[in-house]
Amino acid sequence: MSKFSELAGLPTTTHESGVTETAAPPVPPAPPEPVVEEYIPPVEAPPVEETPPAPPEYENPLDDMPVATEPEVPPVAEAFSPDDLQWMSKIKLEEIGRSLGIELDRRLSQPKLVKQLKEHIKNTQ
Repeated sequence: MSKFSELAGLPTTTHESGVTETAAPPVPPAPPEPVVEEYIPPVEAPPVEETPPAPPEYENPLDDMPVATEPEVPPVAEAFSPDDLQWMSKIKLEEIGRSLGIELDRRLSQPKLVKQLKEHIKNTQ
């Protein structure tokens, strides 16, 4: 008996007896039973009303600091004579010139600044 003839449902013979046997039709396997799962509804949490968290209390450390209202212009320290100008620095000459109403260019040399400042003082007197 060959397996092919059994699977094909053909008559088979045995070699010893020569008798023909009919193979029983193959029995299809039983279909599996359907898996039935019980539906369990999801557990819903009750709605929670979320309120936004309150902003943190922030204290600005700069609130207590004084606020400058106007830039302070340092006054010309002392009275000067035109003869003292030649011994002053270019920055000091510029400060004196601003207090007298003239803008000096510090890119110029110190003697030229002294000359301009002396001429301005002569013209304003």
